Amino acid sequence: MLKAMQLARAWRTPSAMAHGLVGIWNRDFHDVRLILEQQGELQYFSITRGCQRWIARGLIVASGSALVALLALAVFSMHLHVERSRLEDSHRQIFQALLGSTEASGEADPVLDESEMLMLAQSIRDRDLEIRRYVEGATTDLAKQNDELHKKLNTSGLTEKAIKVIHGSSPMGGFTRGRDEEIAPLLRKEFAEQSAANRELRDVLSALPSSMPVQDHVITSRFGIRNHPISGRPKFHAGIDLISKGDDNIYPARAGKVILARPYNDYGLTVIVNHGRGVETLYAHMASINVKEGQDVDLSTVLGQIGNTGASTGKHLHFEVSVGSYPVDPIKVIDTAQYVQQAKIQP
Repeated sequence: MLKAMQLARAWRTPSAMAHGLVGIWNRDFHDVRLILEQQGELQYFSITRGCQRWIARGLIVASGSALVALLALAVFSMHLHVERSRLEDSHRQIFQALLGSTEASGEADPVLDESEMLMLAQSIRDRDLEIRRYVEGATTDLAKQNDELHKKLNTSGLTEKAIKVIHGSSPMGGFTRGRDEEIAPLLRKEFAEQSAANRELRDVLSALPSSMPVQDHVITSRFGIRNHPISGRPKFHAGIDLISKGDDNIYPARAGKVILARPYNDYGLTVIVNHGRGVETLYAHMASINVKEGQDVDLSTVLGQIGNTGASTGKHLHFEVSVGSYPVDPIKVIDTAQYVQQAKIQP
């Protein structure tokens, strides 16, 4: 009896328990023979040392597994309790955000019952569906708009190289994609792709000149190959020729800075305006020049008057648009830029 009490006290401490388990695990068992008498007959049962060791170690493993499972269950139960508390706090904060702050209403911190939490969850779900429908509609609208802008860009006469010049000259900043998606997870994937494509297309198209340099005019020669009016030989015409129906004033096709204002080769009196992003416009054969090099100009600035200077057969304005030093068709470019401006105005 005394020995049993001593063993019980020893097993109360973890170290003693561990020591006892190790002792049982490493114990040197002996073969055991059991003799049973049944109706005058003797029955012999042998339990080998190996079988005893297997049973003892199996019980130790099973006991240890049960203990680990109980500990894991206890930890999981505590985790569920903590998460439930956090969820209730989150619901309470959302409830306050939806109904207004408690300070403004003067009410105490609301305690949500089950029915209120269900109503709140349904309200949040309805708002989420509404936002998702809005994002899906906006994505569809952006895709249609991008198709139209692509078509306009294709008809503008801009080459891939010219487009890269405009797009590559835009000052840009970086962003953290992971953070942006964490803040607005609904704005990922297709919406983000369509939005980025729309921004790039508009960025390129909005850099183009959007006004003709002569208010009331007639086009007498278009962009492309033509017979030169003096030599009579086929030659590439890098711009268009305009004559005025009344007002001879010449205006910039877009705001910019004058980089040339003087006689220029066969162009006669010439003004070149740099509009940034690799875009420049040229105004040639002018009768007079009203601006100076380095001067900032806008759509209301008078660059000069239509004339007949340089290699010219009559009074007219030769007008060119170039992107990255590559000439493009001014009519197509201006028509495309005007379309983009009208699209911005429309709701």
